[in-house]
Amino acid sequence: MKYFSYRAFTQTMTTLFIVFSYPNLSLGQDTLEIKEADIKVPPQVRMIRAYGKDDERLPPIIISDNKNNTANLPFGEQFITIEFDVDASVPPSFYAKFVHCSYDWREDDNVFLNDITLLRTSNIMWESSPVLSYYYTYRGKLQVPNEQVKFPFAGNWKMKLYDLYDNETVYGEARFFVINPKVESEMYLYSDFYEPEPKVTPSAFNVEILTASLQQLYDSRLNTAVIYRNNRWYEPYYITESFSNPNEQLYKYKFQTMVSGFSVAGKIFRISGIPAENAYRILNLGNIAMFPNISTPVRLPLSDLRRNGMYYERDDDGIMITRYITHSDDNYAFVEFLLDPEGWVSKYDVYVSGSFNNWKPDANWQMYYDENDRYYHLRQWVRRGRHNYLYATGKYNYETARVEKIAYDEFEGNTVTSGSTLIAMIYYREFDYGGYDALVGIAAANIYGSIRKR
Repeated sequence: MKYFSYRAFTQTMTTLFIVFSYPNLSLGQDTLEIKEADIKVPPQVRMIRAYGKDDERLPPIIISDNKNNTANLPFGEQFITIEFDVDASVPPSFYAKFVHCSYDWREDDNVFLNDITLLRTSNIMWESSPVLSYYYTYRGKLQVPNEQVKFPFAGNWKMKLYDLYDNETVYGEARFFVINPKVESEMYLYSDFYEPEPKVTPSAFNVEILTASLQQLYDSRLNTAVIYRNNRWYEPYYITESFSNPNEQLYKYKFQTMVSGFSVAGKIFRISGIPAENAYRILNLGNIAMFPNISTPVRLPLSDLRRNGMYYERDDDGIMITRYITHSDDNYAFVEFLLDPEGWVSKYDVYVSGSFNNWKPDANWQMYYDENDRYYHLRQWVRRGRHNYLYATGKYNYETARVEKIAYDEFEGNTVTSGSTLIAMIYYREFDYGGYDALVGIAAANIYGSIRKR
C-alpha cells in the first residue's frame, strides 16, 4: 500500500485535476499552470501524545494548585506536554480546545465546567520536520496549564484539535488527568487465575485499592475507581457501584468488581481476574542502517512468534522513548510487521497495539493473513524511537470506529512477572457547578509492590 506525504498528494491531485478538467487539452510549455496552492488539502495529524512535565516517561497527570494538598501521590506534575505531528504544506491554523469529562470519558455538557473562552488556545509551538521526512512536515507542541489556560476542576480532560476555519472537524485528541487530592490511596496486587479461551497460562491479577479520606467526604459519592496500565489510557477497567458493567463491551473477558467500606475508616475497591498479559515486545527504530529513510516498507528482521509466559528483554512500561533520536533522524520509518501464527489462525481480527498508536488500534492497524506464506502482515509508518507493543485480538465496530472484545492472551500469553505498572484513579462526585466527577486520589503498583513518588 503506497502512502503519500502532503507534497506528493498535492502533486498527484494537480495532475488529476488537469487531466479530468481538460480532456482535450494538449499539454505544452505554454499550458495554463495550476498551482498546488489552488487545491485545498486538509492537514493530517499523524500522531499525538501527552506526557508529564517535559519527560516522555511520565504519565500526563497534573496536580491542581492547592496548598492544602497533603496526599502522597505516585505521579503528578505541575504541567504536561502535548505534542503532535502534522502533514501539511504550512503550519496549520490549529487551536486546542479542552473539555472536562466524566470518569468514563463522556464529555460534560456543562458551560460552567467547559467555558470555551477560557479553555482554548492557539499558542502552539511549531517546528519543521527533518529534510528526509516522508510522513509529516511539522510538529506542534503545547504545555498546559499556562498563563492562558487553567484547569480549575479536577477530573478527566481531553485536548481536541480544531482548525480556525473548520470548527466541526476534530483533527486529533489526547487524554490527560487533573487531580485535587482528597484521599490517601494504596494499591495491592494478588496473583490469581482466570479461564482463558486459548490454551495459555491462566495467570491473572486481583487488584485491591484501599482509600482513606483526608477530609470529610460523603461516603456515597466516593464510589468509583478506574484502573489503567501505564500509558494505556484507552483501556480502562472500571470499578463502580453502578449496576451497569462498562467493562463488558471493551474486553473479551468478564471481571468481578466490588466496592465496600466507608470513606473515613477506609473504602475498598476490588477487581478480580484481570489477565496478567506478558512483558511488552520491543521495537527499536533508532538504527538508520536497519530501518533507512525510504518510502518502501522495511520488514522486521525476524517474524514475531506466539509467546506464553516468556520474554527476553526488559520493556519500558508501555511508553515511547525518543530522547536519543537526533533531530535529523526524528522522522518515521515504514515498517512491515510480521506475525507467525504457527499454523493456528485466529477467529478474531488481529491488531498491532503499542506506544506508536497510543495503545488504541483501529482499522488502520489491523493485520491481514496471507494464505500463501501463512503469516499475518501489516505495513505502517512508525515514529523513530524505542517502542513497546503487543498483538491483540478483537472485533472492529464500524459504528463506533473502535475495537471491542479486546484480548492479548492468544498471541502473548500471560506471566505474573511482566512488571507492568497499574495506576488507579479514584473519583468523587462533586455537586458544585452542576455536578462532575472529580479525581481525588491516585494509587499505583506493580508486582514489586506499591509505587510512591520519590
